[in-house]
Amino acid sequence: MARYIKEVTLNQPDDFVQYIMSDFLSKHGFNLVNFKGEQVYRSGGGLIEIPKFLVWGYQNGVFHVEAWTRTVWLPGVYGKENAMTGFMGCIPKEAYKTDIESLIRLLHQPLNNTSPNQGVSPNQGMAPGANPGGGQTIYVQATDMSKYASMSLVFAIIGLVLAFLSPILGVILGALGITYGKKAMNSPKKGMATAAFVIGIIGVVISIIMWVLNFLLLMS
Repeated sequence: MARYIKEVTLNQPDDFVQYIMSDFLSKHGFNLVNFKGEQVYRSGGGLIEIPKFLVWGYQNGVFHVEAWTRTVWLPGVYGKENAMTGFMGCIPKEAYKTDIESLIRLLHQPLNNTSPNQGVSPNQGMAPGANPGGGQTIYVQATDMSKYASMSLVFAIIGLVLAFLSPILGVILGALGITYGKKAMNSPKKGMATAAFVIGIIGVVISIIMWVLNFLLLMS
């Protein structure tokens, strides 16, 4: 196995950890699946977004998480587990590793009784009825996807420009714009994320057209 494994002591309420994990997995598009006989969370199908996998557990105040990616050779045909290092897929793998580290910081946050208006952004805070520790409802910082909005727009615009110069890079960067734009749609920066998503699609389409035209010119 080539998994990124972290085990940290939290000593946080179980329902708080469950809430943060459910929020993180939902916003990042993870679904629980049975993969090769193991119950894992998977995000990304491999066509545009690199498939990401995650398993986690929380017992006796200790949080355990394992994260990894896989290469997709054909639809439904996966390669071996990839380490979270190396040149191949370095951008999405590094972003995934950063996401896990950000998740662990969220799990370490102190729990204070605060009102929803005290430093809680529109996509943050405990869900209705959530009550970690069995006392008064506690509002916490949840997963914020806003950071992906500007990132996706940069990738999408550069991908669109490179579509005419280097179709391969146009496809790669356009796909990153699409992937991260989709993630950021579940954030306060939805408008920017939507623009990046659309520009990314345009960049990928133009890249493919230029790729085909270049191929036909070489064959003529």
